[in-house]
Amino acid sequence: METNVPVLLEEYRAYLALFDPNDYTTTRRVTTPVSADKARERIKMYRSPFKGWSTYSVDGVFFDEKNKMYEEAVQVVRIMFRFQSSFAPVAEKLGFSDVPRCILVWLITRQGRLASHKMWFESEKRLFIASQPPLSKRKRAFVEQHFTGIAKEANKWIDDRGLFLFGYLVHKFADKVLAEQLFEKEIWATNLFNQNLIVTSRVGNDTNRITQK
Repeated sequence: METNVPVLLEEYRAYLALFDPNDYTTTRRVTTPVSADKARERIKMYRSPFKGWSTYSVDGVFFDEKNKMYEEAVQVVRIMFRFQSSFAPVAEKLGFSDVPRCILVWLITRQGRLASHKMWFESEKRLFIASQPPLSKRKRAFVEQHFTGIAKEANKWIDDRGLFLFGYLVHKFADKVLAEQLFEKEIWATNLFNQNLIVTSRVGNDTNRITQK
């Protein structure tokens, strides 16, 4: 990834915070691209969440912008990631294993955040507490103490997935598949916990175009 930093910063201008090493400590997200040195600093913070893959093919029918129908075989690559929280042993020792699990499900699957809103904000913790059945005093104290730390871990894990998928894997696919003008015109990326569809397609000057639908 480090060797492709200038290209990645250009291709992923819609996801500027992905390459900001300070995104987990500052309250505001960057609105302009970070420097190449900053991006390399963020990449050095990367910890691979990759734990395996599987592949299969499906046949389908697709329509272009002019509503013309195409029959096409699609190669599907299913990537498996695993999140391991450093707070899990603490919770298990207290008999609260359900609490970090509940926090993580809340953080990872909840949609509708504004781009400027970070999942480790105090307001997010208050929303989480308000959404739960009455918590015991000890469990609430655990949430008050550890919510921010768990949220920052989850935030970085999500971003590390993004770096793996787009900074490495999709970029490699694009180099081989799109650049060689094989049948595939686009690479789609989505996941099981939200409804974002990120499309990578080849545009002029040997660069990729990234769009979100």
